Parts: sequence; structure tokens; C-alpha cells
Amino acid sequence: MIVDLNLKGKHVIVIGGGTEGVRKVNALLGQGCRITVISSRFNKYLNAQAKAGKIEAVKARIKDAGILDGYDDPFLVLASTDDRELNRKLCQKGREKGAFVYSVDDPAYSDFSYASVINIEGVMQVAISTSGKSPIMARQIRIRAERILRKVIKKADVENAKLQEFARNAARPKIHTVEKRKEFLYALLRDKKIQNLIKEDRIDEAKSATLELLRKWVMKSK
Repeated sequence: MIVDLNLKGKHVIVIGGGTEGVRKVNALLGQGCRITVISSRFNKYLNAQAKAGKIEAVKARIKDAGILDGYDDPFLVLASTDDRELNRKLCQKGREKGAFVYSVDDPAYSDFSYASVINIEGVMQVAISTSGKSPIMARQIRIRAERILRKVIKKADVENAKLQEFARNAARPKIHTVEKRKEFLYALLRDKKIQNLIKEDRIDEAKSATLELLRKWVMKSK
């Protein structure tokens, strides 16, 4: 089952600073999580991320799973060393600490597999997964699909997604049932004035029009 995991405020530990470790760090940046990278070596990129305060870099030789003993709160442990058996031991230790775990190139021992993700402006993500059978094929399909999706998904779609989040937050304290809130959110998509404002990139005006529509919606519901 493909899920979009909420990592905001969570602690994620990446063990190994090689190519796979760097890829995992790249995927985590921007997720609002606390990232600890444990490795015996750090390349320029990881050192730059540490200097910028985006990751915590812990330089240590990784001999066994005991490297995790000093961490009590991991939500996610990503074992990215080049030693398959060590990765499995790290995963087992992570599970004992209550974390979700992932072992590089070892889907059978992981709690999940990585999907190949198409990310459109950090708002829309489309995941392509082979459930760990072939990450290479997932990547190849992602490259082909991305060309098509970037033509299909317009800037107005992205702005509508942002506006829907704004509207949902504004409506939650005023419209008290899920069904009624859903009706209101669909009404935004049908509202010609709001949709024209979005197409014209007049986002602040679209938000004001959304709040006005919400006010009328609430008044009509009383």
C-alpha cells in the first residue's frame, strides 16, 4: 500500500553516507523532520547540509547495531551501508526501538519500499512503485510519466491545491461536519470568479473571495 508518510517533527536516522545515504537525505530534506546522519565519512554535500543546520552529522565507525543505542526516539531508521547483514541488524535494532525501518536493496527485510516520485512544485507527488522488485524500472517509468504529467498538471491545479488547504483550515472551525466541508471545497472548484482569479495568478484575491464565499456558506447554513 503506497502511503504519504507525515514526517513533520519526527526524528529520522540515516546510517551510511554513501550514494544511497545521500539519496535518502535528499528525499527527507523539506519534510520538516529532524535528520541525523551517522557515517564514517561525509562528502562535501553532506558536510554542507550539516553546516547549514539541515542535518545532524555524527562521524562514527559503524561496527554493529549498537550505534543506535544512544537514540531513544527514532521514528524512521534508514540503513544505507554497503553491508547487507549489518543493515539487517540495524533494522532489527530500529524495530526494537519502535521505529519504521528500511534496508537498502533489501525489501524483504524493510517495512516499506521506496517509490520513484514525481514531485511537482512540492505540492503534488505521484509515486511509481514496483514494491521493491525493480527500483530501476520504477525510475525508468517515472521519467516517462513525468514528461506527460508536467503537461497535464497545470499551474492552476497546483494553486488550487494550495487554496484547498487554505480553505479547509478556514472552514474547519465554522463548518462542523466532514460532508458539509467537502461540499464547500467542491464549491470552490465550481466558482468561476475564484477560478478566474487563480488563472490570472491573483492568489491573494482568490483567498479573499474564498473567505467571502465561506461567510455566505455559513450564513446560508444557519
